[in-house]
Amino acid sequence: MSRQPRKLWVVILAGGDGRRLGSLTTNADGVCTPKQYCSLDGGQSLLQLSLQRALGLVPRQRIVPVVTETHRRWWEPQFMSWRRSTVVVQPSNRGTGLGILLPLLVIAKSDPEAGVICIPSDHYVEDEDLLAEFLRQATSPEALDSNKLTLLGMSPNAPDSGFGYLSPYPDSGLGMRPAQCFVEKPDRATATELIRAGSVWSSGIFAGRISEIIALYPPAVPGLVLHLKSVVEYWPNPREPSPELASLYSRHADVDFSRDVLQTYPSRLQFLTVPPCGWSEVGTPARLATTLWSLRSQKPHGGVSPSPARTFSLSTAFDRDPHGAQLAASKGSIG
Repeated sequence: MSRQPRKLWVVILAGGDGRRLGSLTTNADGVCTPKQYCSLDGGQSLLQLSLQRALGLVPRQRIVPVVTETHRRWWEPQFMSWRRSTVVVQPSNRGTGLGILLPLLVIAKSDPEAGVICIPSDHYVEDEDLLAEFLRQATSPEALDSNKLTLLGMSPNAPDSGFGYLSPYPDSGLGMRPAQCFVEKPDRATATELIRAGSVWSSGIFAGRISEIIALYPPAVPGLVLHLKSVVEYWPNPREPSPELASLYSRHADVDFSRDVLQTYPSRLQFLTVPPCGWSEVGTPARLATTLWSLRSQKPHGGVSPSPARTFSLSTAFDRDPHGAQLAASKGSIG
């Protein structure tokens, strides 16, 4: 008897605080809007664009956004009509390690054999169709059943210490390639050498069997899976606060998935390099400047379509910020 096709789930990572853009996204009342809830130019937020990306892969009932309780004012209106069980709320932001593991354990309660792809909620992509093709390749049955995690890599245009770097084996060809090493946020000199050796940036997008991803945690972060699983097992509604989960989060140090987990297991990683698609991780003012310059040069009268709900515009905030104007000047006019 043939095995039933593995169900695919999408986890949308939307729990970050966006501190690196805090100088741009803090209003007159001192409230800082996390960047995933901002738009580039007053249209759809980066989170809304990420949800559209996910809907190209699976129906809404298998999309699981992971958000943070302190951001409730921003995410609750967005997910008002969603099933309560598909929005996972963290008590606080404790890094991507916990932010990924928590929704995986929630999904595993009902579908332990699932395939899953994790997509950050704060990236911008110009060519969504091209990225979608590689999302499908990363979640193909062959990729999900390979006993490896499949990451999407992006060709670097300069040494940058803010990214993780995936290095291929020499002469490993094109297409799906096993990783020789994974280096998270190296210094500039090391990043330069990694690029010369053919390394690519990790986009933060990865896919695999849910059991394979969870299995990476115990050796890297002892005790975390056991403790978190015991809380999730008796957590009836992932959208509502859990005192036990809040207690665990308050005691636990931050865990960075790339640094603390992926970097430890390069032999368990493989990657696809996405051709240039206008991908941007708009995590710093400098990267935001580059993204806005590109967006405005191609679409002089605006970027994405207007959204029914007003969103905080990074473009407007950037234009009003003196530091942003200096960065823009270094990239060329974006006005």
